[in-house]
Amino acid sequence: MTVLVPPDLIPDWIPGEKTVDSSHLGWRGLTLKGYHYPDQKANIPLMRDYMIVIYEGARAIMERSSGGPWHSDVVEKGVISLLTRAEQSVWRWDRPISVKHIYVGHDVIEQTANQVFEQEFDRIRIDDRVRAEDPIIPLYLKILERELQGEGLGEELYIDLVRAQFAIHLLRRYAAVEFRTPKLASLSPRSRRMVIEFIDQNLTKSITLDDLAGLAGLSSYHFSRKFKADLGMAPHNYVVSRRVERAKRLLKSGRLPLKLVAAECGFTDQSHLNRVFRKFLGVTPNGFRNNA
Repeated sequence: MTVLVPPDLIPDWIPGEKTVDSSHLGWRGLTLKGYHYPDQKANIPLMRDYMIVIYEGARAIMERSSGGPWHSDVVEKGVISLLTRAEQSVWRWDRPISVKHIYVGHDVIEQTANQVFEQEFDRIRIDDRVRAEDPIIPLYLKILERELQGEGLGEELYIDLVRAQFAIHLLRRYAAVEFRTPKLASLSPRSRRMVIEFIDQNLTKSITLDDLAGLAGLSSYHFSRKFKADLGMAPHNYVVSRRVERAKRLLKSGRLPLKLVAAECGFTDQSHLNRVFRKFLGVTPNGFRNNA
């Protein structure tokens, strides 16, 4: 079983002088820490949480590698770096730096995503970034630093709100989300039977989508989606296919004039019957009857 490293143990991999720590406050899925680091090369372990680094000192060259080429950029006061969870990488910088870390648990990200997305997702990923310019995250840092000054009114509720807003910001700006393909529910057996019987009994009449959706007790939009998922074609196409099937039976059964066949099957006229037969069967009604 893979052991993921919590924020309190990160100094074992990245030694530095700790300046700020919110661990004792129990913010549940949100931790603030601060460090002064000498220039060094650090092997980042499999972290339990996402780490957002906010730089506070002078400019430095920051480099990152995850076994391949090194990626380099300038970091300075106000910019951030992002380090993903559960992924090893190597970072190095060329001069001492002062930073604040905001750690966010993956469960916080997932729980927030469950509330804000209107469809189910398979995977959420926030990748490493050496440098990002983000005016919002330093504002959240100031809020958390003020909360460290002492217990204020409604601290627990306040932190809950900050945690949720911070997670939403990360999802909006940095997360790659893979969604599941939604599975459409079928019509109920009763609704399907009622709709099919109604169509077969009213082929000589005009049948509208609203008529069929009303039988099923659904909006036209949702009825169309469920009908197609259930029967493999749109409602209009199904109605036309049933009219064609009735016309085929009548054409096989005798010499009924084509205009009466058209009327008995709900086609507007003989020309309409001809067009539909050519489209569906590739022959005219007379050609079908002669070959039947």
